[in-house]
Amino acid sequence: MDELKLIEAVFAEPEPSPEAAAKGRDRLLRLTRASRPDRPRRRWLAALSIRRVALAGAMAVLLTGGIIAAQVSLGGSDPGTSGHLLAAPPADAEALLTLAARAAAGRPDTVPARGQYVHTKTLAQHSLHTKDESGRTLATKVMVSQERWEAADVGRPWLSRSRNLSATGPAPRKYWDRGVEDIVYEPGACPGRPAYARLGAWPTDPARVRAKIVAGTGEEPLRVWHSLQSLVRESVVRPSLGAALYQVAAGLDGITLIGDAVDAAGRPGLAVAMDEGNGTRSELIFDRTTYHYLGERTVTTRDRTVETPTGGDYTEKKGTVTGTAVLTVDLAPALPEVSPKASRMKIPC
Repeated sequence: MDELKLIEAVFAEPEPSPEAAAKGRDRLLRLTRASRPDRPRRRWLAALSIRRVALAGAMAVLLTGGIIAAQVSLGGSDPGTSGHLLAAPPADAEALLTLAARAAAGRPDTVPARGQYVHTKTLAQHSLHTKDESGRTLATKVMVSQERWEAADVGRPWLSRSRNLSATGPAPRKYWDRGVEDIVYEPGACPGRPAYARLGAWPTDPARVRAKIVAGTGEEPLRVWHSLQSLVRESVVRPSLGAALYQVAAGLDGITLIGDAVDAAGRPGLAVAMDEGNGTRSELIFDRTTYHYLGERTVTTRDRTVETPTGGDYTEKKGTVTGTAVLTVDLAPALPEVSPKASRMKIPC
């Protein structure tokens, strides 16, 4: 009897009923008893069992590999799906920006009614420079809560509110803990144009957006990058424009992918970076899974000497980080109550 043919037949036939399986088992036992002594028969049955287990295991591996491969190919899929959880990270900065553009295009723009305010809340980290008794400049890292209420239309006041939350460094508390600081921006001879009104006139076609930027900056990649940074910061109220900005950024020479960025709020992300040429790199940070914009930061890539606002030079160490994280963007019907000690300024033109 050809045992291999018998094994092939076992796997070639459809799954039998319990009755058919019992009859087949009895027939197999009769044939094997007649053809071989007891010991070889047991060895053959053991081999058959091992072959079935091995084949089942191989099939499981193949199926699992196929599932994982299918899921990995779904990079950028919706959160909560298996494809989203197992998606491979973007291979480069261009791929990350493409995913960020796709994510932004799927979000609705914030559309305020007349008289409403666009309210943004951010968390920033920056360096406060002070001097010791010898005149040496010292740096303290300060975490700042910032809020801004900007009118959706012209001719209305704005409000900027900040409070230093914590500090790490030598500066005494009196230098950085000043409570809530309000700045009211009032209309003047030049009413200015709020970000929402100004950005509302921008196109959302990437080619037209790039042409508009280049008209003001020229073709030099670093200058285009700086303009994009500013526009991305403001366009949190208009994701449709943000999507076009990311596509423009994806075409810049010199952009790189940073796989372990963290924003000012401590949220892990992926970043697209540009070398500033002065010992720093500037980054746009995106959520690792949704690819939504989280904020921006600047990282010192080597020890460098900088001139501080207090006067004098200061050695900024490699790894120093400053930046801003966007926490919320919503609409408010009016300005909140303003501090009686608020500073007053004119809305910039």
